[in-house]
Amino acid sequence: MSDFVEVVARRAGLETAQAEEILARHGVRESGILPRPRPLQVTHLSFTGEKSGKSTGTVDFSWDLGPGVWCVTADNLRGKSSILEIIWWCLRGTGALQTDVRNWIHQVRLDAQVDGEPFSVRVETVGGPLTGTLTVGVQHHVTPFAGDAEFASVMNAFMMDRLGLEFLRGWRKDAAAHQDDQDGRDGQVVVTSWPAFSHALLCRNRESDALLGETAGGGTMVSLLQMFVGLPWTATRRDAKAALDLVQQSLKSQRRRAQQDHAARGATLDDLKVQLDQARQTADLADKAPSLEAAVSVVEQAGAHLSELTARHTVLVQQMEQTRRAEEELHETLVLDRVRVRDLRETAAAQRFFGALKPTCCPRCSTTLDQLPHAGLDEAHCRICGSAPAQAITDPSVADELAASIETLSDAHGTARSAARQAAKNVQASETALAQARQHLAEAQAAMPTTSALRAHLEVARLEGAFAERQTAERQARPPQGMSPEESVLDGASKEADKRAKDASAALLGNVSQEICSLAIRLGMKELQSIKLFGNGKLEVVKGDSKTTFSAVTPGEQVRLRIATLLALLRVGKEIGVGRHPGLLLLDSAGAQETIDVDLAEVLSQIQGICGETPGLQVIMATAKRDLATAVIPPDRLKVAASGDPVW
Repeated sequence: MSDFVEVVARRAGLETAQAEEILARHGVRESGILPRPRPLQVTHLSFTGEKSGKSTGTVDFSWDLGPGVWCVTADNLRGKSSILEIIWWCLRGTGALQTDVRNWIHQVRLDAQVDGEPFSVRVETVGGPLTGTLTVGVQHHVTPFAGDAEFASVMNAFMMDRLGLEFLRGWRKDAAAHQDDQDGRDGQVVVTSWPAFSHALLCRNRESDALLGETAGGGTMVSLLQMFVGLPWTATRRDAKAALDLVQQSLKSQRRRAQQDHAARGATLDDLKVQLDQARQTADLADKAPSLEAAVSVVEQAGAHLSELTARHTVLVQQMEQTRRAEEELHETLVLDRVRVRDLRETAAAQRFFGALKPTCCPRCSTTLDQLPHAGLDEAHCRICGSAPAQAITDPSVADELAASIETLSDAHGTARSAARQAAKNVQASETALAQARQHLAEAQAAMPTTSALRAHLEVARLEGAFAERQTAERQARPPQGMSPEESVLDGASKEADKRAKDASAALLGNVSQEICSLAIRLGMKELQSIKLFGNGKLEVVKGDSKTTFSAVTPGEQVRLRIATLLALLRVGKEIGVGRHPGLLLLDSAGAQETIDVDLAEVLSQIQGICGETPGLQVIMATAKRDLATAVIPPDRLKVAASGDPVW
C-alpha cells in the first residue's frame, strides 16, 4: 500500500482499501517516480518519386545522419522545409505535408533509433491508399499499416511505449454547455498522446504565443511542458481531476434530469398518497364489481360504428375538396372571360370614335398641322404623331361570340357551385354524426364498471410504483449535502498530487529557468538578465531592467527562447535524470526573422557548440542563409542546393 493512497484516504475520511479501489476503478495512476529520458536519433532518410505540374523530374533523395548538428540549405520554396516535415511525418504517423509534396513522393524510408534500439519506417503512396511497415529491433519485428489512421495509431503506440511517455488525461469543457452548468463541468475527458507530444521535436519560425507546440490554446503547451520537464505527479493530478470532473458531471446530469422530471410531474407526494389510499379502498370493494362482458360488447360496437363513420367522413371531405376546386377554377375562367369581353368592346368603341377624328391643329398647343414636324406625311399617317393608323378595326363579332360562351360557362359555374355547397353540407352532417358517435363511445366507456378486481388492483400497483419513483426522484433532485465517497477520494487525490507536484517542481523549474536564460544568452539575447518558467507554461523575461513575457518580445527573440527552452529541457533532464525530451530537435528557418547575418551565424555556431557539450543531442535544421550555413556547418553535415535549384 503506497503512502499516497493512505494520505488520500485520510483526506476523504475513508478506509485505505476503499480509497484504493476507487482510484483503481477510475484509472488514477501514481507517477511520483518517472522513467529516465530515452534518446531518439534519426540515422537515415530517403524518398523517391516523380514530380508533376510545372515542376518535373525524378525525385531521389538520400541522407545519412547521426548525432550533432545537421543542416539543409536552399532558397525559399525549394524543398528544405519539406525534408523536416517528412521526418516529422514518419515519426508521428500523421502530419501536414503539402498536397503537391505528398503527391510527388511515392516511397519514404526513415531509419532511426530510440534508446539504442533501431527501428525503420517505410511508407508507400503509389497506386492507392498509403501503406507501409514499422520494423523494430535487431529481430526485425514488422508491424504493417494501411491508411493514414493506422499509420498514426501504430506510431502513437510505438513512440509512447519506447520513449516512456504517459498518456495525460484532461477535461475540456463543451463549447455549448448546458444553461444550468454554472460550475462549468459539462464537457468530456480528452487524452494527450504522441501526436501532441511530438510538437516538442519541431521548432518552426512562426509567430505564435506558444512557447512549446503550435498553439497556446487547448492545454497543449502545458501538457508538453509538464511531460518533458519531468514534473512528478503530473499524470496523477490530471487523472484525478479528469475523473472527478467526469463523476461530478454524471451526478449533476442525474440531478438535472431528476429536477426536470420533478418539475414535469404535476402530482406531489401528498397527492399520490391520497390517490393511493383511495385506490386501496376501491380495491376492497372489488368483489362487488359487475361483469365487464356486456360493457365491453357495447364499447366494441360503438368503436366499430365510429370507425365506419370516420372512413365515410374522409371520402366526403375529399369530394368536397374536389367540387370546391372545380367551382373555383370555373369562377376564375368566367371572371377572365368577362374582363376580355369588356376590353374588346371598349377597344372597338375607342377605335370607331378616335379613328373618325380629323384634327386641324395640335390638341395641346393649338399649332396648325402644316407647322408640325409630320406635316409632310400622307393621309395614311397621323400628321400629329407621325404613326400609321391601326391596320384593322376590332371585329365586334369576336366579343359577341365570347359573350355567348360566357353564358354557357356561367351555367356550368352555377352547377359547380351548387355541387360544392351540397358537398359542404354532406361534410357538416358527417361531422355531426362523428361527434355523436364519439359521444356514444365515451358514454359506453364511462359506463364500464370501475370496481372490477383486476382494474382496482392494477391501479393500486400503478400508484405504488409512481409513489416510490416520486420519492426517488425527489431525493435525487435535492442539492447534495456534501461530496460522495467517490468525489471525496478523487478530490483528495487531485489536491494531494497537486501539492506534491508543486513541492517537487519548484527546484526543477528553477533549474530549467536558469538553463533557458544561459542558453538564450548564448543564442544572442545579450541583454537578457533572468528567466522564470512557470508550471502553466508562462515564461517571464527580464532584460534591460524591464520585466516582460514571452509573447511580448520580438519574433527573433521568441525563436531563440523556443530553441533555448527545448535545449534546456533536454540538458536539465539529462543532468538530473527526470527530463523526458528525447534529444531530437527539428529547427525550421531559424534565420527568417534575423536582420543581421552575423546574428544567425552566432546562433548556428552556438547550437553546434551546445550539441558538442550535450551527448545524444541531434539538431536537424533548415535555413535559406546558404553562405552562413556553409561557413559554420561542416560540409559532411550539409545538404546544399545551388541558387535557384531544389534540394530534391
